[in-house]
This record gives sequence, C-alpha cells and structure tokens, in this order.
Amino acid sequence: MSLIKEFKEFALKGNVLELAIAVVMGAAFNKIISSLVENVIMPLIGLIFGEVDFAKNWSIMGIKYGLFIQSVIDFIIIAFALFVFIKIANTLMKPKVEEENTLLLTEIRDLLRQQNK
Repeated sequence: MSLIKEFKEFALKGNVLELAIAVVMGAAFNKIISSLVENVIMPLIGLIFGEVDFAKNWSIMGIKYGLFIQSVIDFIIIAFALFVFIKIANTLMKPKVEEENTLLLTEIRDLLRQQNK
C-alpha cells in the first residue's frame, strides 16, 4: 500500500476528523473565555480591589502576579464549562446507550431460550 493511500485512510477516519474539529472548536472557545475573563471578570475584580487594571497593575519587582491570577481564573472557567458540556452530552447520550444495551440483552435472552428448548 502506498504511503499516500495509507495517509489518506488515516486522515479521513472519523476519529481524526472529530479530533481536528475539537481542536478548532477548543481554540475558538478559549478566545471567548479569555475575553470574558479579561474584559468582564477581571475589571469587576479590579473595581472590588480598587485597581483599574487589576491583572496588569498587580506586580512585585516586575513579577506580574495579576496576570497569573487572570490565567488561573481563565483555566477554572474553561474547565468548568467543559465539565458542564460533557455532563450534558453524557446525559443526552446515556438513554441511547442504555436502550441499545437493553435491546442486545433481550436478543441474547431470546437466543438462550431458543437453545434451551
């Protein structure tokens, strides 16, 4: 089998395409969350602590720990959003899987009954 043909089969498999879509969607989702943190959440935190630009102005000897705090908040929001998304997706998929399992178990039961007769 030629290398090009093997690569084509690999690249067009469902899992590879799904992974590529997930990476692109993740990058777009990251931009949305980063904007939410940078433009909405951090200014609100800055108002609470009396700083106009909390993330950029909080520093000690050039170490900008405010930006680090912003990144941590960014990560927590992304992780929570993904958790909620996966939880919803699992809830939507669960009845289908259970239905398929019930159907398979019923078929197995019926086949065993036929064999025992």
